[in-house]
Amino acid sequence: MSALAGPGAIRIGADVDTDGRVVSVFVNSSRPAGIARIFRGRGPQEVPQLAAQLFSLCGFSHGAAAQLAIAAARGEALCDAAQFSVVVGLAAEQAVESLRSMALGWPQAGESMDMAPAAAPLREAMSAARLVMAIAARGEAWTQRAELGAPIKAIEDAARSLGLRCDEPDAPERESFLAAVMAQAQVDAFLRPHAPDALEAADDAIVIESLRKGRDHFAASPTLPHRIVETGAFARHWRETESGGSAVAARLAARLIAIREALDILRRALSRGGADMSGAAFLCPLGAEEGFAAVETARGRLYHWVHLDDVMRVRDYALLAPTEWNFHPAGPFAAALLGAPIGFGPEARLRIRRLAAVFDPCVAFQVELREPLHA
Repeated sequence: MSALAGPGAIRIGADVDTDGRVVSVFVNSSRPAGIARIFRGRGPQEVPQLAAQLFSLCGFSHGAAAQLAIAAARGEALCDAAQFSVVVGLAAEQAVESLRSMALGWPQAGESMDMAPAAAPLREAMSAARLVMAIAARGEAWTQRAELGAPIKAIEDAARSLGLRCDEPDAPERESFLAAVMAQAQVDAFLRPHAPDALEAADDAIVIESLRKGRDHFAASPTLPHRIVETGAFARHWRETESGGSAVAARLAARLIAIREALDILRRALSRGGADMSGAAFLCPLGAEEGFAAVETARGRLYHWVHLDDVMRVRDYALLAPTEWNFHPAGPFAAALLGAPIGFGPEARLRIRRLAAVFDPCVAFQVELREPLHA
């Protein structure tokens, strides 16, 4: 969970047996349902800006997804300059959201780690990213690319100050802030990593069809037949991680790789003067005045679907955020926690919180641990 979470919360409950092993898991979300209804009746120019304002986390991603979905519904192709802005804004947001989540979202055991060294680099990175995203949101990243060099370098410098390495992106620099976080995850390898069932672009067709049919119900509790789908950095990069046998450390390592990937995209965009949107976002018309977009965010794959009326105003709208997959009651977080040997008391609660943190929900979460009376 990041420091600035969205509305609602996720409640996590776990029962352990006398050996300290989780025997049942309960996950419930109080995130507001049907939030996309606010877009109904609005003009296509209003929706992207409103979407960006509604979501305190990944706001640029939501704005971009809305922009792309509406373009698809109107049968419009994005010009190269517009695609450049989308790619640059998404990459800046991914880098900074991932950094912030790793630093501020990592649960501590009391006062076990000094947060002061992370404060200044994070502030600098967030300030620089806001500038990049503001330019990109106006669609001006291409025409103002000369002005992007300084803030992008500031994001890179902040990431290096926190411990990101260029030569080995899944392992932080020794004695850095991120190295201290990683060390805490590696030393407590209570859960081994397993290959995820990754949500991929190949799944877009069935996801969008399910979203069209199920609307808010599917958006609040998405599933695919016979699968426990995961999305996010680990789903994309798990094959590249070295975790030392710790599932929590593996997900942190995947996030480091994702940060490096986002920074590489920004650097290439500036040096080449162009950007390929295919790996970052996808839009597709679905028929008359109907379209969808899928966008890769810091937390995973985000979907927006829109249906316009005959005067090009929003008739219906739905969106599906990554958190709903990862924290589905029978989703990958619950599956990972079930059977885990977490022990008892404060240590067990900390392990649940750290596992939840590396799945990175976009809302706050609460943990309830139920132990045997004689444990």
